[in-house]
Amino acid sequence: MGIQPQRLGRAARKALARVDTGHARAWIPSIVAIELTLLQEAGRRVLTVADVHAATKRNGEVRILPHDLRQATEFALLIALADPFDRIIVAAARAIERPLITADEDIRQSGLVDVVWE
Repeated sequence: MGIQPQRLGRAARKALARVDTGHARAWIPSIVAIELTLLQEAGRRVLTVADVHAATKRNGEVRILPHDLRQATEFALLIALADPFDRIIVAAARAIERPLITADEDIRQSGLVDVVWE
């Protein structure tokens, strides 16, 4: 998917390898594209929206998850997460009942969503 494997936790690498081989599907919440753009504008070296788009073209198991009312409903329940992007991304994972691949310590410690990382 264009992510540097050495920066991923062991379980995250394994999960993404399953996507790369067509044995699993990865959903990327649409808000991630906006967050990546804002991070880039702030000078952070992150994947670009073009990288995400290319991943969806290379692998049919990488899909964009449009924002919907289920996610908005979950978002309303997640007041414990201060960062609005974290809150939206966690809401997306909860809405489709899937684990979230993230190194974000606040999300991992929150217990609000199953996390795949280490």
